[in-house]
Amino acid sequence: MTRDAKPEHEVVYQDLVALVRRHADKMTSLEVLAIASNMVGKLIAMQDQRTVTPEKAMEVVTRNVEYGNQQVLAALSSTQGEA
Repeated sequence: MTRDAKPEHEVVYQDLVALVRRHADKMTSLEVLAIASNMVGKLIAMQDQRTVTPEKAMEVVTRNVEYGNQQVLAALSSTQGEA
């Protein structure tokens, strides 16, 4: 499930980004990735197993990881050559 973010989704995302930035200088990017991955694992475990299968949860994760990667790559390619 990937789709354009609703305004409230973007608010939550920006709050999470601000939280990570507050702590990012105290750890490596790999540590931040490990913490975020741990949180995703816990969020998967908290899904309603009657309506969300493990496969469906992982499909959502996979698609959104790919989408996030595409967004970053697009942003980076649009800034090439700028200082």
